Amino acid sequence: MNRRVFASWLLGGCLVFGASPARAQSETGKPAGAEDPTLRPVKAERRSGLTLGASGGIALAGASGYPNNARMIDDPAFYSSSPLLVGWSSSYFLMGAFNDYVSFGPMFTIATFESDAWKSTGWGAGFRGEVFPLVKLVPMLADAAIYGQVGFGVTELRAKGPYPSADGSQSFLGIGIHHEWRLARLLGGHAALGPYVEYDAIRAPSAERHWATAGLRVVWYGSRVALDR
Repeated sequence: MNRRVFASWLLGGCLVFGASPARAQSETGKPAGAEDPTLRPVKAERRSGLTLGASGGIALAGASGYPNNARMIDDPAFYSSSPLLVGWSSSYFLMGAFNDYVSFGPMFTIATFESDAWKSTGWGAGFRGEVFPLVKLVPMLADAAIYGQVGFGVTELRAKGPYPSADGSQSFLGIGIHHEWRLARLLGGHAALGPYVEYDAIRAPSAERHWATAGLRVVWYGSRVALDR
C-alpha cells in the first residue's frame, strides 16, 4: 500500500469514527459535551454536608397512665392524669444535608414539665428528617422546612407525694416546621438560626405524654455552598 492510499484510508476512518483531534473539542475550546447541562457538576446552593444542630424552647404538655406493672395497668385506683403542665423541651441532632432539599440523621430529645403537684419527665432517641420543599417554588421560603422525628421514647408522670408513678417506654414521634436564616460563615461552612414549632408524643401500653414546643433552632452546615461565595 503506497503512502497516498494509506493517508486517504486513515482520514476516512477518522471522519467515520469521530477520532479527529479537532472534532474532540467544541469551537469554544472546551471538551465535547461540556455545554450539555446533564454533564455539568451539581453544587448545592444553600445546604450541604455534615449538619450539627440543637433546638429548644418553652413547651406545654399533658401526661397520663398507669405504673408499668401488669397488676396495676387498667386499674382505676392507680390511674394518673396531669393537668396542662409548663416546661421546656430540647433536641440535638447530627445529620447529613444531602442537597438543598433533604437532611437526615440521628437525634435525641428531652423534655421536663412540672407544677406544684406534678412532674413529668421523658426523652426520645431515633432519627430526624428535614425536607425543604419550597426551594424553587417560593424562593423567599427556600429555607423553610417541615420535619419529622421517630424512634424510642421513655416517659414518667409522678404526683408529688406517696403515690405510684405512671411510666412506660415504647415509641416516640415528633413533627414540626422551622425556618432558618444564615448567620455567618463558620469553620468551612456556615451557621443558621431560626424559629420552630413542634409537636411530640411518647406512647407506651402503660402511659403516654403529648407536648407542643415553640422555640429557636441553631444549626451548622459543614460544607461550602454557592451562597458562601
